[in-house]
Amino acid sequence: MKFPRKWLLASSVFTSVVFGAPALAQETTTTTTTTTEEVVTEVVITGSRIKGKEYTSASPVTVITSERSTAAGLISASEILQSTGAAASSGQINNTFTGFVVGGGGGINTVSLRGLGAQRSLVLINGRRMPPAGVGGTVGPVDLNTIPSAFVSRYEILKDGASSIYGSDAVAGVVNVITRANYEGFNLEGTTNITEQGGGETYQLSGMWGKSFDKGHFAVSAEAYEQKALVAGDRDSFACPTDNFYYGDDRADAIDPTTGNYKCYTHGIEGYVGTYLPSDVFGLSFFGSRAISPGSTTNGVPGWAFIPYEARSFNDPRGLSATILSPVKRFTLFAQGEYRPDWLGGAELYSELMYTKREFEQVAWAQFFPYYHEQSSANPFSVGTVAANPILECDTIEEFFGPGTTCNETFAELGYPGLVANPIVLYESQREQDVETYRLLGGVRGDWGKWSYDAYLSHSKSKGDYSQTAIYNDRVDYGTGTNQLTLGLMPGGVCGTGAPAGCVPLDLFNQAALEDGQFSQAVLDYYFTRDAGSTEYTQTIMEASMTGDLFELPAGPLGSAFGISIRKDEIDDTPGPLSIAQNIWGSTTAGVTRGDDTLSEVYGELEAPVFRNLPFIKDFKVNLSARYSNYDSVGSDTTYKVGMNWVVDDTLRIRATHGTSFRAPALYELYLNDQTSFLAQSQVDPCINYGQVGEGGGFVKNEQVRANCAAEGLPEDYAGAGSSAQIFTGGGLDLKPETSEATTFGIVLTPPDTGFKFAIDFWKIKVEDQISSSGAGVVGACYASFDFPTNGFCNLFERSTLDNSITAIDASYRNIPTEEVQGIDYTAAYEKEFNFGTLAIDLEATYTKEYLSQLFPGDVVYDYQGLIGEPEWTGRVQTRFEHKDWTVNYTLNYTGSSSNMDRFGEDGTVGTDIFYAVGATYAAETNEFYTHDISVRYEAKEWSILAGISNFTDEEPPILGNGSSFTRLGNYPLSSQYYEGFLGRQFFLRVSKDF
Repeated sequence: MKFPRKWLLASSVFTSVVFGAPALAQETTTTTTTTTEEVVTEVVITGSRIKGKEYTSASPVTVITSERSTAAGLISASEILQSTGAAASSGQINNTFTGFVVGGGGGINTVSLRGLGAQRSLVLINGRRMPPAGVGGTVGPVDLNTIPSAFVSRYEILKDGASSIYGSDAVAGVVNVITRANYEGFNLEGTTNITEQGGGETYQLSGMWGKSFDKGHFAVSAEAYEQKALVAGDRDSFACPTDNFYYGDDRADAIDPTTGNYKCYTHGIEGYVGTYLPSDVFGLSFFGSRAISPGSTTNGVPGWAFIPYEARSFNDPRGLSATILSPVKRFTLFAQGEYRPDWLGGAELYSELMYTKREFEQVAWAQFFPYYHEQSSANPFSVGTVAANPILECDTIEEFFGPGTTCNETFAELGYPGLVANPIVLYESQREQDVETYRLLGGVRGDWGKWSYDAYLSHSKSKGDYSQTAIYNDRVDYGTGTNQLTLGLMPGGVCGTGAPAGCVPLDLFNQAALEDGQFSQAVLDYYFTRDAGSTEYTQTIMEASMTGDLFELPAGPLGSAFGISIRKDEIDDTPGPLSIAQNIWGSTTAGVTRGDDTLSEVYGELEAPVFRNLPFIKDFKVNLSARYSNYDSVGSDTTYKVGMNWVVDDTLRIRATHGTSFRAPALYELYLNDQTSFLAQSQVDPCINYGQVGEGGGFVKNEQVRANCAAEGLPEDYAGAGSSAQIFTGGGLDLKPETSEATTFGIVLTPPDTGFKFAIDFWKIKVEDQISSSGAGVVGACYASFDFPTNGFCNLFERSTLDNSITAIDASYRNIPTEEVQGIDYTAAYEKEFNFGTLAIDLEATYTKEYLSQLFPGDVVYDYQGLIGEPEWTGRVQTRFEHKDWTVNYTLNYTGSSSNMDRFGEDGTVGTDIFYAVGATYAAETNEFYTHDISVRYEAKEWSILAGISNFTDEEPPILGNGSSFTRLGNYPLSSQYYEGFLGRQFFLRVSKDF
C-alpha cells in the first residue's frame, strides 16, 4: 500500500480548494450573516444523537461546505457527493446512464458509499430521512435531484455503518444534508458552466430570503437548474467509437470505405439484411445483403446486391443525435421556519417544506430487426430464391455442408429450401421521465429540565410519469407473418387470421427504410406508438427523541439519547398498457407493482466518559447504541454499535467503532411484479460446448459443470439451439433482511500551533444475506453445484423438450451469501496564515484493499477491487489561498489505474468471433487519470463573483478496446470517475448579490 508517486509529487505543488476537509477537532461559532460558509457550535454530530461541541466523534466523518464545493466548479448535489472519497472509489449512477435500467428509473442520480449500492447508503436532510423518488417499479433509493442545493450549508458524510443510530439502509454510511440556519437577508445567485466543445452546459438561478422576528425565523429558497444534453455528435469519441484493435503497434480496425477512417461500431449502422438458415441449423448467419438500385439482381432477387463487410459503412449520421448525457430541467422550492409561541413555555415549533420537479429525456437510435419466415410473402428471400452467400469461404461452407460443397451451389441444391430474413433498420427511441416530489414536515423541540426533546411528523410523496417509444409486438408478428418468439409461420401468413384491425404488411426491404430509416406513414401509424406509465411513492414518518445527561461519572456526565420511530412506505407503479400486456417488441415489460410496509422502532444511545486527565489519557469515552426494529414484512431485528474515542494528548487521538447494521427489503424487492427481458442462449447456458478443449489442451469448463451437463443428457458439443431465453424478475415475499458488520479504527494527529491535521481510518464492512436479483446466474449456479439437480437454483429455469434450449429463467430478488469491502481513508489538512495571505491545503484519499462478493452458496468468491470502475486509489488534493477580498482555488482530482486483464477470462486478445482482427489485442485496463480545476473569487461586502475552469488541461479519459468486458461509453469506460473527461474543458462563472 503506497501513494502513487506522481500523485504525491503533484500534491506537493500549489494545490486546491478545501473541498472535503476531514472532520478533525474544529470548533466554530454560529453566524447569522449572508456569507456562504456557515460555521457551527454545539450540534448533533452525524453519527451520534448526543450533542457535542466538536467534530471529534468516534466515527469518521467528512464535512463538505457548500462554498468550497462551488469553488471547485461543482454545482449539483450529485456532482459533490459522487466525487467524495467514500463514493468515488466505485462507479455512481448519474445522467450518463442513458437507456440503462437502473433503480428508480431514467434520470435518477444516487450515491453509493463504499461501492455497496445506493440502497445501502442512507441520505438525511437535517438529520431526518429523505424520501425515495423516481419512476418504475424499482423506486427505492433517494434521488439526489431532490436536494435543495442552493440552500445547503454543508454535507456531512458518516463513513461507517449506523443502523443502530439511524435505522435500516445505513449499512455503508450516511449522508446528512445540513441546510442554512438562521439565514438573514435576500440573495440572488446565478451560475453557469459552459463546455469548450459544446454540449452539457449547465445553468442555475437561485434566490434565498430569510427573516428573524420576535418569536421565530423563516427562510425560503427557490432554484431553477438546467443541463443541456451532450449528444454523440458533440465529441469525436462519442460520434465514432472505434474498436481500437492492434497488431503490435499497428492498428487492426476495419476501414470505412466511405470515409477512409476506422469504422464506427455503435450508435447506428446503415441498414442491411442478415439472412439465416432454417430453424434446424439456426445460428449460422449470413450478413451483407443490402437494398440498392432497382436494376440490380443478385442471387435471383431483383434490387439486391451482396456487399461484403469490408465494403460496408457503419458511419451513420443519425447516431450523432443519440444522448450521451441526459438533458434535465429541475425546479426546487425549500422553506423552513421556527416559531416559539408563549403557550409552549419556551419550546419551538418548526417545519420544513420541500418541492422538486424534474424533467429528463433520452434519445437513442435503436435497432429494429424483426424476423421473416422463409415462407412469408413479405420475405424477398423466400423458398428457392437464394444461392449460397459468398461472404463465407468455401472451406467454411464445407464445414457446415460436407466435403465437396462449392460456394456456387444454391440452398435448394443443398437441401435447404430458403432463408429466414432479418432486416436491421434504425428508429429513433425516446424516453421521458417527469417526477414531482413533495415533503412536508412539522415538529416541536425544546427543553424539559436537563433534557432536550424533539418530535416530528413528516409526509412525502413522489409522483412520476414516464413514457417510451414502443413497437406493437403482436402487429410485428402479423405484419411479418412470423411469430417473433418461435420464428414459426403465423396462421394465414402476413396479416392473416386474427391480425389486429387495419393490418399493414411490414415492408422493411426497401432502400428508404434500410438506409435512411424512413418508414411509410402507414407503417409509422400502425406499428409505432408511445407507452406511458405512472408511479407514486408515499412515505410517512413519526419520530420522537430525548437527549440529556443521566448522571455524573467521575470523568464527567453520562450522556444519553432515547427515541421511538414509526414509518410507513407505500408504492404504486402502473406501467403502460403495452408493457403490462407484454406487447412491446424488443423491450422489457412489467406488471403493476403495489405494496406497503410499516416499521416500528425504539433506540437508545449512551456516551460515557471513562477516564480524564490521566497519564496518556487526556480523555477517554465509550459510545454505545442499540435499536430494535419491527417490520410488518420481515419481522424484527436488533442492531448495536460500540465506539471508543481516546484522546491521548493534544496531538494524538485514537478512535474505533464496531457495530451491526441491517437492511430490510425495499418495497420493490418485495412486491415488484414480474418484469421480462431476453438474453441469447450463449449468455445464459453454461452447457453450450461444455466439452470444448482450450489451446492448452485442458477443458474450458470445469469438471463439475461438465459432469452436470452430461447428467442432463446434453452432448458435449451442444450448440445452444433455439431463440432467446426469457428472463422474469420479480419481488421475493420470502426475503429476510440483510445483516452486516462494520469496523473502523482510526488515528488522528492534530499537533498544536502547526496548522496541520492528519487522520488515517481503516474500515471494513461485511454484508450477509444480501438481497439481489440473481439474473441469469441461477443457471450457472445450478450446473456448478455439487448437489445437482436437487439444488434449489435448478428449479428456477426451464429447458425446452424439443431442442433443450433454456426458455425461461426466474431471476427474482432473493437473498444471496455475502459481500465484503475493506480499505483505508487518508485525510490531511494544513492551514497557515502569512503576512501576504492565508494558505490552506487539504487531501482526501481512499485505498480500497478488497471488494469481495459471492453470488451463490458454494460459488467462487470474486474480488472486484482494481477492476475498471473500481480503482484501488482515488483522491483529491485541494488548495485555497486568500488575500484580502481575493481567493484562488486549485483542485487536483485523481483516479488510480485499473485493469480487467486476467480477470473473468479477459486476456486482451480478439477471438474468432471478429474475423477481421483475430489475434489482435485491445486495451482492457486504464492508466491513472488526473483532472485539474482552478478558480478565482472576489468577494465584496454585498456581492461576489467566482470564475474558473474545470479540467483546464482538457484531460481525456482512458480508451478501452471494444473487446473489453467492461461497458464503454463511446471509447471510454462508463464510470462516474471520468465524468469531467466526458465533458472536457469547462468554464464556470458564479455571481452572487445580497440585498
